Amino acid sequence: MRTFSDIKGLPLYEQTTGKMVGTIADIWFTSHGAVKGLVAERGGLFGRRRYLPLSAVQSFEKDRVIICDADSFQPFPSFDSGHSLYGERGLAGSMVVAADGTTIGLLDDVYFDGQLGKIDGYEISEGFFSDLTEGKKRMELAPFTAREGVVTVETTM
Repeated sequence: MRTFSDIKGLPLYEQTTGKMVGTIADIWFTSHGAVKGLVAERGGLFGRRRYLPLSAVQSFEKDRVIICDADSFQPFPSFDSGHSLYGERGLAGSMVVAADGTTIGLLDDVYFDGQLGKIDGYEISEGFFSDLTEGKKRMELAPFTAREGVVTVETTM
């Protein structure tokens, strides 16, 4: 099982030509844990971010991600259709709160299975010193709502 940060920054290669067409910058997922796609940073003079549906990914490898071809990039879906970790309105660094109001920590990363297209859990930070002494916590997947920097998970602690 790996976190999204394990693949962030990996190069994207076209299967058909073998050319590098960008790097992984972010992940796009629903509040119920379905990974819809990736956000890629495209190179060039006017480097820009583009959305890549998960269906266009052929394989996640240790040092690269293989996609069908560069024509697979699409316009971004609406913000109502999902969430990202680092982009505009990204969830990384948001306070995670249980449905009963208990503070859990800060959302640091997500554990995901790219081949199955799902989030398996959340990596939670309780702060710098706690992370150093105890490590980050893993929280199992739970549906959530996100509003103004707070992620409320539908579970109790």
